[in-house]
Amino acid sequence: MSSPPDQVWAGLGADDRAAFDAAATLMRAAGVATGRIDRILRPFGLTFARFEVLLLLSWTRSGAMPLGRMRDRLMIHQAAVTNLVDRLERDGLVRRVPHPRDRRTTLAEITSKGRKVVLPATRDIGEQLSLGVDDRAAEEIFTLVQLLRSAAGEAG
Repeated sequence: MSSPPDQVWAGLGADDRAAFDAAATLMRAAGVATGRIDRILRPFGLTFARFEVLLLLSWTRSGAMPLGRMRDRLMIHQAAVTNLVDRLERDGLVRRVPHPRDRRTTLAEITSKGRKVVLPATRDIGEQLSLGVDDRAAEEIFTLVQLLRSAAGEAG
């Protein structure tokens, strides 16, 4: 998709247009990458969103995390976390467990079945994902996106 006609940008500075173009292109690229990752994950019965939850849990020492912290780390709405955990729980990849010290808090915990899925899924993404750029360009994209995230105040 090309940029909007010039009359749309009348009265706005070049920086405004460049920022919009960059953000719109970034969103489209994210959609392309997510779609490709979803196709790779399909044989595992996962989507990228569900895979992110499993990966996040697999990175913790205990394999468990409060749902609220998951929301913050994944930067998604609490209802989305609940739906993702519901689906993963139905598939036997995570389970909900009570927090050992706070009865008000529920943890999502990766199961052994979840651990057996997340490792080969991660490997397949690494082996099969192609974004159409070489490693140097991918590293430059990563650096630029990290700068954007940092400027937005996201730890990460």
